[in-house]
Amino acid sequence: MRTLLAGALLACVCFAADESLPKAESILDRSVEATGGKAAYDKIHSAVETGTFELPAQGVKGKVIIYTAEPDKNYQTIEIEGVGKFEAGSNGDVAWDNSVLQGPHLKTGDEKAEALQSATFNAPANWRKMFSKVESTGAATVNDHQCYVLTLTPKAGKPVTEYYDQKSALLIKTVASRATAMGDVTVETLYDDYRKEGDILAPHKLTNKGAGQEFVITITSTSFNAELPANTFDIPPDIKALMKSATAAVAAPGPSAGKLTLYQGGKPMASENYTLDRSNGKISIAGSGDANIGGVMKVTIEKFDVVMNDKFQPVSAEAKAKMGTIPIALSTAFADGKAVNQINNGSTTKTKEDAVHADAIVVQANLPLYPWSVLAARVSFDTKDPQQFPVYVIGSAEVMAQVTYKGKETVEFAAGKTADLQHVSVNVTPPQGSPTTLDFWLDDSRKIIKLLVSSLNVEGYQDGFDRKAPDVPPVPHNQ
Repeated sequence: MRTLLAGALLACVCFAADESLPKAESILDRSVEATGGKAAYDKIHSAVETGTFELPAQGVKGKVIIYTAEPDKNYQTIEIEGVGKFEAGSNGDVAWDNSVLQGPHLKTGDEKAEALQSATFNAPANWRKMFSKVESTGAATVNDHQCYVLTLTPKAGKPVTEYYDQKSALLIKTVASRATAMGDVTVETLYDDYRKEGDILAPHKLTNKGAGQEFVITITSTSFNAELPANTFDIPPDIKALMKSATAAVAAPGPSAGKLTLYQGGKPMASENYTLDRSNGKISIAGSGDANIGGVMKVTIEKFDVVMNDKFQPVSAEAKAKMGTIPIALSTAFADGKAVNQINNGSTTKTKEDAVHADAIVVQANLPLYPWSVLAARVSFDTKDPQQFPVYVIGSAEVMAQVTYKGKETVEFAAGKTADLQHVSVNVTPPQGSPTTLDFWLDDSRKIIKLLVSSLNVEGYQDGFDRKAPDVPPVPHNQ
């Protein structure tokens, strides 16, 4: 809760490990018990905290209000008389701030990851969700408190160093390096004046020092499980405008290249190379690939190209492939709500006409999978409600796809590599086939980094993100 304001201001300090120190896990669990216990935290689902903000050196004072709710929503304001309002918030997917001095700001990269991390509700009791590694790294004295020093490595962002009183188990100080719009800032936060709020023992005074400034937040009242206004965590219009600009930048002029390696049953099956380009008032995706299906059939995709206008409406498409020794060529023109296909199987040519929406996404019935990059560029991250997209399976028929944005997730790859990616799930029933779910994990530029077609046991990985081998359970030994 009140760690939100302090959590945006922290730094990495390294200490040599000492085997005689208590384990970090036990120190953190002891701190949870000392402040009320996990059961007490679990009873709290939202909070409203009010207080004061002060810059002692400048004699500046203001009012603070902090709204928080599970699992990771927050909205906080600081109002300074004669200056104006400073706001910051997160709805669990988007992190932002807005001030009278610097205007609206959409957080991205490390700054966003750290803001979402520090927005975790009931953070003290949920440290296992927040950190991938915790270590006891030393001992130190902080304002007459004999403390254990812990280094905590979050799942997103830089390591954090925390100081816990050896007797009371209360958090006394936090230090870390945080990304901001002005660059990385090292900030120290001191926690003081612990008092009971309901069943929770919480600090009521937070002193933050960093970038040559010191400010103090004093909490004067706390209300747990209060009914919050329905729009408390809504994204402000100024931030939505920045998000639209960022989305437009995804399809900025110029080409973006990609390479996917596909696996079936854990074994390499296919590779695809492609480019997504936006220039001269057109958007195009073009590429090629090779596949070896079940070790029985070799498929060569010489090309699969789609040309669209600047509104992602298809104009033409061309596919050329060879299945074993059988060549297949198809060219399609889109106009007036129709797709007119010229299909050549090597011996005959036929024309097929299908009804399509003007903004249909053009894909192949099976391979290649890179044409789904067009959907990745178009899906909205502003909502988790289902979104509908018409999908035209070239040369076959149009179907409707239900697309759901699942939020940002940390995905593991080979060699311990991880990435925070946007997860999009697509449910679609092909013209001749059973309902299928395709899952895509996208980076901030909307490039597909990982994909999964679970019904076919097919996975795909972008170049530079190697497949993590599944964990193999140990073989039991006979007694």
